[in-house]
Amino acid sequence: MARKERQEQIAAARSARDQGFADCKAQYPEGSKQYVAKETCDAAAAKVVRPFANYPDLFDRYWATRGLVAERLQAGKMTPAEAALELAQSDSVIAEDEQRRNLPNRSVSAQEAVAAAASGPTICNRIGNTTICN
Repeated sequence: MARKERQEQIAAARSARDQGFADCKAQYPEGSKQYVAKETCDAAAAKVVRPFANYPDLFDRYWATRGLVAERLQAGKMTPAEAALELAQSDSVIAEDEQRRNLPNRSVSAQEAVAAAASGPTICNRIGNTTICN
């Protein structure tokens, strides 16, 4: 029951986030050049899903980076192309960090699966004085 409840909470949070993003897009349409206000709005909308993030620090880094890039973009210190490149590089680093953190969990899961398969049902056959088990 708790798992279903959590899934419902996550679905509700995602729905609220998506509605927030839509509201931000309507308030700050593409090309408005209000980069900081748009990013602040998006970050506020996204915070509703933070409690469900596997790695809240990576979630925070993602939004902090977007905020810094928006400030530099709005101040004219970088072009939209440079901003897109920096965000793509940051996203890649965050994805690598997440994968690195997930590796030990995957390894343990694989070991557990092997152990479970190895300890599966055993069938023994007796032939005379010899017993063979598989």
